Amino acid sequence: MELKTSSVAKRLGVSPKTVQRWIKKHNIPCPRNEAGHYIFDTETITLLEQIKFEQNTALEEDDEETTKEEMFEIHVKPHLEQMSARLHSVERKLEQKADDVVSFQILQHRKEIEELVEHIQQLENRIAQLEKATRTFADIEQEQMKKAKRRGLSRIIGLF
Repeated sequence: MELKTSSVAKRLGVSPKTVQRWIKKHNIPCPRNEAGHYIFDTETITLLEQIKFEQNTALEEDDEETTKEEMFEIHVKPHLEQMSARLHSVERKLEQKADDVVSFQILQHRKEIEELVEHIQQLENRIAQLEKATRTFADIEQEQMKKAKRRGLSRIIGLF
């Protein structure tokens, strides 16, 4: 029975690349076909199964020896203080940036308010001018009406 790398990998429950690495690492004599692909016989498959068993056993021993607390002490704790300091530094920078943004926004709002106040003053001045012009025009109309009435009376009186 001759199998290809992908079939052997499925049978062992590993990737084809893993099978190729084991062959190179353990110098397993394995013939190749014309395309350069490995061809596995039962003897080679048995050897690969043994290698997989040995590696799984070694991994289980490593897992049993190293507890979660030990992993924390070894890998996390040495970097914990440094990460905490970096986190506080980033928080301070973020707060400073937020303060800068708020300050900028306040200045922008102040500028906009000043522009609006100036515009309102201009509008008030224009309204005052229009009211003054309207009063003057109304006064002129009233005077003309009075003069017109007087003329009419003097004509009537002049007729007698």
